[in-house]
Amino acid sequence: MRNLRRISLITGLIAFGLAGAAAARSEMLRELENSFIQLHEELRPCVVNIDTQGSLGQLPGPQGVPEGLEDLFRFFGPLDERMNPRQRVPRTRGTGSGFIYDKDGHIVTNNHVVEGADKITVRLWDGKEYDAEVVGLDPDTDLAVIKIDAEGDLPVARLGSSSDLRVGQFAIAVGSPRGFEGSFSFGHISALGRENLAGLAAQGLRFQNLIQTDAAINLGNSGGPLVNIDGDVIGINIAIVWGANNLGFAIPIDTAKSIVPQLISGGKVTRGYLGVQIMDAREFADSLGLPDAQGAFVKQVQPGTPAERAGLQTYDVILKVNSEAIEDANDLVKTISALAPGESVSLEVWRDEKIVRVDVDLDEWSPQEATPARGRETLGIRVRPLTPELAKRLGLGDDQSGVLVAEVVPGSAAEEAGLMEGDLIIEVAREAISDTRDFHKKLEEAAIPGKSVMIRYIRAGREPDITVIKVPKTSK
Repeated sequence: MRNLRRISLITGLIAFGLAGAAAARSEMLRELENSFIQLHEELRPCVVNIDTQGSLGQLPGPQGVPEGLEDLFRFFGPLDERMNPRQRVPRTRGTGSGFIYDKDGHIVTNNHVVEGADKITVRLWDGKEYDAEVVGLDPDTDLAVIKIDAEGDLPVARLGSSSDLRVGQFAIAVGSPRGFEGSFSFGHISALGRENLAGLAAQGLRFQNLIQTDAAINLGNSGGPLVNIDGDVIGINIAIVWGANNLGFAIPIDTAKSIVPQLISGGKVTRGYLGVQIMDAREFADSLGLPDAQGAFVKQVQPGTPAERAGLQTYDVILKVNSEAIEDANDLVKTISALAPGESVSLEVWRDEKIVRVDVDLDEWSPQEATPARGRETLGIRVRPLTPELAKRLGLGDDQSGVLVAEVVPGSAAEEAGLMEGDLIIEVAREAISDTRDFHKKLEEAAIPGKSVMIRYIRAGREPDITVIKVPKTSK
């Protein structure tokens, strides 16, 4: 009997302990749940919905989605065969997100959400709508600032820091995915410092260093905030990998902190410009006799640029800028871009196995400098050169030739043929293409009015495909 009573007592204590543990666990989960509820209530008024109308060019998204539920959310492959990721329409509507930056009515969003819009409407959390005007755009970082004249005090988002983020931290995305305003998704920081995302680079995103998150973001989240568990904005949602599950990217808020004030004060960001095409020096270290693998290798000097005027040469390796060491090509771009146009800089250059000094007076960077060949259009196609660096980023071989499609004009014969930005054209009329000049020459020669031209191309790392451009009868 004593043993039975002892067993009963132990059983009772275990049951009581389990019940207590369950109660403690429930209380902990309830506190966590309440924290997320309070976080949403705090953040929701700071986040806005942005509707755009006008000639916005590209509308990525699935076919058959009702008009008005898509934005210009930047994404890249692998592409889903069921999707039409580059559907182009002459005039359309788009939906994106943003957050209130200050009480003056400035709102931060993505450049690709509002660029080219004829009309921008901002809708606040309480349903009030205001017309917005563009204050400043920066395509290189895909940041934009718009402004509304609202009644009363506006709730302002609190900016955090992205410099001390760590993989594994909680992350919350707020915005209007697919037009569903006020949506709130929870996840983690899954990676930091994402660079060299070729699909985004091909779309004009020059500066990356992106935050990767598994918080669910979709079309419409563009420009909306990524926040931490304190409700501080740590990033601005920008891109997804199409077809992947919860694989998205955000611009670090520290990048926005340096860009947004410039956009508000001057409408744009001014950056230094050198005028060289470069690659990482590590690939040429042995052949050039470099002491180490650091630096930026100059593969071409653009004519009429500061680099040419200063005497920089092909095969030079830029080791330092104003005594600061340059790690690789990306580092040189960031360093030069951070300097003011007109500033004189001193370069330490490796040339013929010796170090020489080159002084350069920088010009101002213009986005047009990145794609000098885009100005010429043939049958609705503008192309850019396939550089060795781009070929490497796109996973192509060193011997791959061709030209990259930089733009397809809406309503053109090229659009009707199904060609898209980012396609690599390798043959025109069954003849191989070597460069942009060769492309335009062969296409113009083959473009007989009323006839068709065969185009062989590669898309997103797939096997080569063939399409036909039907030349308009009025074509010359």
